[in-house]
Amino acid sequence: METLHDMDTQPPAVAEIERAIRRYLAAHPHAVDTERGIGEWWLRDARPRYRAGDVHAAIERLVAAHELEQRTLPDGQRAYAIHPALVVPSSPPIPATGPRPPGRS
Repeated sequence: METLHDMDTQPPAVAEIERAIRRYLAAHPHAVDTERGIGEWWLRDARPRYRAGDVHAAIERLVAAHELEQRTLPDGQRAYAIHPALVVPSSPPIPATGPRPPGRS
């Protein structure tokens, strides 16, 4: 019988939260927030609202997987952001090619 590692099993809500956090960070790669802020803002469109314990579990799993980075704020709170290794640098603008409009060099 094959057994799953405990990191491979989680309540469905935790997996949903992980996916929602990944989607949020794909759209907002510079976002940084506390656990409470993630629950209130990053997951604000979730229906029904997720339990705080499930949000905590999802964040902990993403930190353990090196998808989120934990930071300590000056007041001691923990904040979370996309792990720097996952940030894709933005590309420089592509130069315009083709004929230039009259009067422009």
